[in-house]
Amino acid sequence: MTDDLHALTGAYALDAIDDAAERRRFETHLAGCETCATELREFRATAARLGMAVAEPPPPRLRARVLADIGNVRQLPPESPRRAAVRPLRPRRWRRAAAAGLAAAACLVTAASVGVAVHERQRVERSEAAYRDVASVLSAPDARSAAGRAAGGGTVTIVASASRGRVVVASSGLRPLPASKAYQLWLIDAGGARSAGLLPDDRSGPVVAGRWRPSDKVGVTVEPAGGSARPTTAPLVLLSPA
Repeated sequence: MTDDLHALTGAYALDAIDDAAERRRFETHLAGCETCATELREFRATAARLGMAVAEPPPPRLRARVLADIGNVRQLPPESPRRAAVRPLRPRRWRRAAAAGLAAAACLVTAASVGVAVHERQRVERSEAAYRDVASVLSAPDARSAAGRAAGGGTVTIVASASRGRVVVASSGLRPLPASKAYQLWLIDAGGARSAGLLPDDRSGPVVAGRWRPSDKVGVTVEPAGGSARPTTAPLVLLSPA
């Protein structure tokens, strides 16, 4: 139990105060402390945003698998007609069977939860690596940028660094394409065009494209899904960092 009730705001927001008396003391204090009340609202809002950021629904087949396995667990021991009339049911055996069914269901839920956790961890690690690459370019002392309107609507912005040898590309408002098409990035110099990959389908975040050289311009074309070895359409936009 702590004497500094102000320090309990974060724990209270996460429902992590186990001591009932300490919880009541804090709630009494909270009723008259506007600073703690404000911090509590902020902590709860932050916790909700973090939870939504990593939330992932369980696999749709999980519920059906759990219910199917529970249905196959015998909850009562078999009784012969002669013995059923003279011998009462054995609660201990029933409890063991029910516990076995619950344990099987718990194992299924645990296995699915571990799978979801591993998948989520891998996704977070990929995102962290991608944002480290982006931050490396944006924080470079020689970073230069350019932006332009794309034919057909939308804008494309680039930030390039010669010392990092990379270019970050971000887009906004590009028209949606059919599933058979994709936006492809190109690094273009006097020697021709080199593919720098595809823009993500949602086009919602920056990507680090290819190996950039100061002589390169960045172009965006519409190509068949999966990309092309060489541009097959005219660039929607062609940018060179200033």
